[in-house]
Amino acid sequence: MKLKFTGYQPVKGHVVSFSFKPETPLSWQPGQYMHYVLPHPDSDDRGTERWFTNSAAPSEGKVMVSTRIDDAHGSSFKRALVALRPGDEVEADGPEGDFTVEDESQQYIFVAGGIGITPFRSILTEAHAQGKQLNVDLLYANRDEDIPFKEQLESYAADNPNLIIEYFMGSNKLGAETIKQRAENAGSALIYLSGPEPMVKGLAVELEQLGVDKGTIKLDDFPGYEGI
Repeated sequence: MKLKFTGYQPVKGHVVSFSFKPETPLSWQPGQYMHYVLPHPDSDDRGTERWFTNSAAPSEGKVMVSTRIDDAHGSSFKRALVALRPGDEVEADGPEGDFTVEDESQQYIFVAGGIGITPFRSILTEAHAQGKQLNVDLLYANRDEDIPFKEQLESYAADNPNLIIEYFMGSNKLGAETIKQRAENAGSALIYLSGPEPMVKGLAVELEQLGVDKGTIKLDDFPGYEGI
């Protein structure tokens, strides 16, 4: 399908959201991702295609790619994203993925590392739009105090007493022990891990070593990003 670029919005720090309008109606579940193809000259060894979470909620009626744009280390794909002008088209397919909320009565521990907040932003935005009060402890690790979507997420928490947000940065590191404790306190909670691949896979291994049932852990790891 074709996606028409409509504009971009700085989020916080180096994170930018790029918005697109699908050429035909598109339905998806909050937390799913899409495959994007953006041909551009002098592409680097990672090529002209990527997979990004749709950080928008279905109720927002658009596709949104939220990613970190770093001038010093940016890929050719991200430079091509920045070069887009309103009306330009990108080829995409999907949505795909099962990093979604299936049981709205379940207790969840959402663990986000940096830009790994994007699927949770989609899930929580849709829940807020539908007036649903999901039971979520959001443990959000970031490299500094420029926390993407912080104000928006906190506005949802203000309307939902079942949404608890805790931030981890600097010397206050988020580890598997903390995640396990929050899950045990919540009782039969499902743990969703989203963020840089080293962080997500490392935490998953540590949680299993601590005795957490692998079946209660769901992963959404982002390649190409360093750990938090």
